[in-house]
Amino acid sequence: MALYAIGDLHLSLGADKPMDVFGGPWENYVEKIKLGFSSLHDDDVCVLCGDLAWGMTMEQALPDFQFIEALPGKKILLKGNHDFWWSTVTKMTAMTHGAFEFIHNSAIQVGNVALAGTRGWISETAKTYKEDTDKSIILREEGRMERSLALAKQMKADRIIAILHYPPFDEMRRPSHMMEIIAESGADLCLYGHIHGAPNFKNLPDSLLGVPLCLTSSDYLDFKPYFICDLEAPHA
Repeated sequence: MALYAIGDLHLSLGADKPMDVFGGPWENYVEKIKLGFSSLHDDDVCVLCGDLAWGMTMEQALPDFQFIEALPGKKILLKGNHDFWWSTVTKMTAMTHGAFEFIHNSAIQVGNVALAGTRGWISETAKTYKEDTDKSIILREEGRMERSLALAKQMKADRIIAILHYPPFDEMRRPSHMMEIIAESGADLCLYGHIHGAPNFKNLPDSLLGVPLCLTSSDYLDFKPYFICDLEAPHA
């Protein structure tokens, strides 16, 4: 049993927005995702780090969920900025017949690892930051991460992994306040997504504030889930 992660699948099986039109690595990307997951086993766990489906509603995104469910492994879902179908955990669980777990104002333990996360937002030092619109969102997302990390700390786990959709740094690769929160929590790995395209993959930080970082965007990972660690039984 092992833990993996991948994000930004951008599936469009129920909506007319296929990523193939962008060409390059996105050509035939659905088949690439299927092939990438083929090395996983049914008892493996894969965290999906946001931007999973283009559907605007749960109903429109159902073909995408059915595709994801059919892939090997258990899946834990986090919200991305394009996941407009995202609803309450109760509704999402019912609509997907309990096929997935969702990290939303919560933490989840898998084996000896506690997973904490939230969508996140742009950094307060980003060039596009506007205080009147972005400050309140950043504060909300930081609060959600703090609550999630607090719940993770209560679990009998050997390590905590923090998960975001947005990167915890700005264009200059300077850590955001969200990154400070993660570092102060004792998390020993931070997963994130959202970044696409070879030019934007340059000079990505391997770590910030002592915490290793891993970009999980599917086109960065060549559509193969990233292996994090083998999972062990939690200690009594």
